[in-house]
Amino acid sequence: MSLFKKKRPLGQRFIAVFDIASASIGGSFVRLDPGELPEIIFSIREDIPFQEKVQFNRFLDAMRRTLESVFVKMQKAGGGVAIEEAFCILSSPWYASQTRLIQYRRPEPFLVTRKGIQRLLEKEIELFKQTKLFSRSRIDNTTPTIIESKNIQIKLNGYPVTLPYNKEARMLEIALYLSVTPSNIYDGIKESITKFWRTNSVHFSSFSFTAFDTVRDIFAGTDNFLFMDISGEVTDISLSRQGVLLESISFPAGKHVLVRALMNAMNVPPAVAISEMSLYLEGKGTKNHGEKVQVALTEATNEWLVFFRDAMVQMGQEFPLPKTIFYTADEEVARWYRQAITEKMDSLGEERSFELKQLGSELLKNYVASSDEGNRDPFLEIETIFAKKLMSLIAA
Repeated sequence: MSLFKKKRPLGQRFIAVFDIASASIGGSFVRLDPGELPEIIFSIREDIPFQEKVQFNRFLDAMRRTLESVFVKMQKAGGGVAIEEAFCILSSPWYASQTRLIQYRRPEPFLVTRKGIQRLLEKEIELFKQTKLFSRSRIDNTTPTIIESKNIQIKLNGYPVTLPYNKEARMLEIALYLSVTPSNIYDGIKESITKFWRTNSVHFSSFSFTAFDTVRDIFAGTDNFLFMDISGEVTDISLSRQGVLLESISFPAGKHVLVRALMNAMNVPPAVAISEMSLYLEGKGTKNHGEKVQVALTEATNEWLVFFRDAMVQMGQEFPLPKTIFYTADEEVARWYRQAITEKMDSLGEERSFELKQLGSELLKNYVASSDEGNRDPFLEIETIFAKKLMSLIAA
C-alpha cells in the first residue's frame, strides 16, 4: 500500500531526503503542507558494513551498495510516488569545504550591484579551484564537483546587510562557503537517485553547512558557536563566528574508535563489539562485564579526546572559542561523549564554561513532525528543516 494518497490537498508537496554519512545511510519521504511542520512519513537507516581497517575504495564501494539497498526499500515503501525534489546531504569523508572571505575596497563610494557581486563570486570560485583542497578532492583523476556555493553573509562598510544591492559603500565583504566532492561520487549518487525517482532536481549539501544553517535559524541570535558531528569514522568540528561558518576541522575518529577498542580488548567481531557496547551504555550486563568494557571504552575515548583537544587548540589560536557547542551523535553514544567532553574541558589549559547542546529528536520535535514517534532520526530531521527552507526559496 502506498504511503501517498492519489489526490493531494492544494499546496501539498513531497520530497525525499537522503543522509549519506560515514557509518550509515538514511533516507526519508517528507510531506510539506502550507502552514504545517514538515512531516517525515517514512524513514529508513542502514549501516554501511563495518571495516576493521578502513581502505577508501572498499569503503566507497560499501557506501554505494548500502545506498542502493536504501533506495530499493524506499521505492517499495513509496509505491512509485513522484517526488518533486530530492535533497542529498553528505557527511565527511564524502566532501571537503572551505569558507572564503572576499574583500573589495575603493577610496570613493561605489554602487553595489548584483552583477558586480556575481563577478566577485565567480572570480573567487576560480581561485578556489586552484587550491590544494580542491585538487585533493579527486578520485581516479576525475574533476571534483562543487556542490555548494553559499553566500553566507555580506557586509557594507563593516556592517552585515541582507539587501546590499543599489547601495553605496567604500568596502564590501562577502563570506562564501564552498564544498566539493569527487565527481564520480556526485555523478554516481545522482544517477542512482534519478534511476529510482523522477525528480525536478537533486540538491546536494554538506552536513556541516546544513547543521550550521539549521542552528542559526532555530537559535536566532546565537551567532557564535561550535558545531560538532561525531559520526562513525570521522568527527567534524565547525566554528561559527558572528553568523559566519569560518572554519571546519576533521579528524579520523568517531564512534567506531570505541567499537574497534572493544574488538581488540575482547577478541570479538564487530557485531558482538557493538552489542557489548550497547549493553554497557544502557546499564545492562554483569559488574565484571561492565568493568572490562569501561576500561576499553575509556582508553579509546582518551585517544579521541586528544584529537578533540588539538582541534580546539588549533581553532583557539585564530579565534576566541565560543562557549556554546552544539553536537550530533548516534543516540547510543551521545551521552557517553557528552560526559567525556565535559570532564576533559580543563585540558585546554584555561578555565572555560562550555554549554553542550545535543541536536537530538527531543529538541527537533518542535520543528519536524514524524509519523513514527518511536523511530525518530535527528540527522534526517535536521536535514528536513534545511530542505523545507530550500523548498520555500525554490517556490519563491
